Amino acid sequence: MSKRVNLWLLKLIGVALFLLILSRIDLASMKNQIRTADAGLIALSFPVIFLIYFCKTQRFKALVHTTGITLPLIEHWKIFNIGVFLAGITPAKLGELGRAAYLKNVGIQMPMAIAISIADRLFDVFCIALIGIGSVGILFGWQWSISLLVITIIGLQVGWIFWKKLQCIQWISGAILPAILWTMMSWSMYFLWALLIAASLQINVSIPVMISVFTITGIVSLLPIAPSGLGTRDAALLLLLTPYGVTVEQAVSLAFLMFISMMMSSTLGGYYLLTQPKTLHPQQSDSKVSILNQSS
Repeated sequence: MSKRVNLWLLKLIGVALFLLILSRIDLASMKNQIRTADAGLIALSFPVIFLIYFCKTQRFKALVHTTGITLPLIEHWKIFNIGVFLAGITPAKLGELGRAAYLKNVGIQMPMAIAISIADRLFDVFCIALIGIGSVGILFGWQWSISLLVITIIGLQVGWIFWKKLQCIQWISGAILPAILWTMMSWSMYFLWALLIAASLQINVSIPVMISVFTITGIVSLLPIAPSGLGTRDAALLLLLTPYGVTVEQAVSLAFLMFISMMMSSTLGGYYLLTQPKTLHPQQSDSKVSILNQSS
């Protein structure tokens, strides 16, 4: 119980940081930035979030199907969005592991179900780490990219040892290529979504710099000290964008609109959580599931 309390207290750090930032800026100017934002671009950006979710749902489906469990795409879509909702209300997006409960109920033992959820997350982690190497070079100088490259290589080695110990290599190998492709597509959609919101606020910074900023911001927002990156995203955008002529109010408005957009999209997962039965009816290859469950 104390650990749970500590995790929730950690989230208050981000909230406090957000309130501190608001106390130091011109709120009237920020309101004006949001009020005069291009509504058409904001409206166009919102469906892009669900394209991101679609790509990640396809990746999740590819991982699950390697176990011999076959669910309709709509069921994977619901399970993924439930994870998105739970991630938004838990520190460091740990709620994403809630998907494992649904996988358990379709015949996958819990260790394997958790492994699938972790593997799904790791594709994002490694992808953003690789993009981050170039982003650090663009924003801070290429000498810093070397350090990040070393850290990424170490992370890959640790991840390889982790998966070998879990005996997951045999089943995940068939999903690596499609998972990589869907991950790349999902991050492309993410950058498009963020760039549309930035454009709505008339933030005129080169695309390579903006993509670099959003990459570093995405990494910072993973810190388990804020709900859905509230506060940490604001601080990161402030520090990274103001050197390029972006006003403080523009940066905070951008962070706020991104936060609101994500919160609104996650409500679909909340709806599924309340209405989706935990007992699904998969089609499966019993022999394959048996072997995988034994290995898990």
